[in-house]
Amino acid sequence: MPKFDYATALRCIGQDLERRGLKCFDVRCEGMDYIVQCGYQAPPAPTPVTIYYRPADIAELDKSGAEQRGKVSPSKDFLNQAQIFRTIGGYLDKNEARLTRLANNQSAAKDATLVVEYIDRDREHVVDDRTGSAIYDLCVAMYKQRGKLTGTGGGRGRR
Repeated sequence: MPKFDYATALRCIGQDLERRGLKCFDVRCEGMDYIVQCGYQAPPAPTPVTIYYRPADIAELDKSGAEQRGKVSPSKDFLNQAQIFRTIGGYLDKNEARLTRLANNQSAAKDATLVVEYIDRDREHVVDDRTGSAIYDLCVAMYKQRGKLTGTGGGRGRR
């Protein structure tokens, strides 16, 4: 059974939710499975849809995403849902934390708060509320870091 880092798993889930047009979400991690309660309206909103992502589902989404890279024009919106999910996953990976919950359904869209709950490396339960500007700053920092790693100023290494 494949094991994914949070950056990959959450990116795949974010892309899938975006593709389905789901705007509000409450992601819970249980073992290696992700349970997502989501809805089509901007948060806060009801979450009538529940999607289960198991490791095999993530692997399939990752594979189909890899096949699409380069074929689809890049998103004009730098701060899209998949990028936010990937950034939060990268933050968790970097800090050796274990995700318990990721949700955007607790505040009005104009207040855009993302709630990230995780267990840190010291086994402390952390609830981290991130505002829109803090999420943006985190995404920019990760983008720049990826650029340093690939030598492309933030891209994947393709020219």
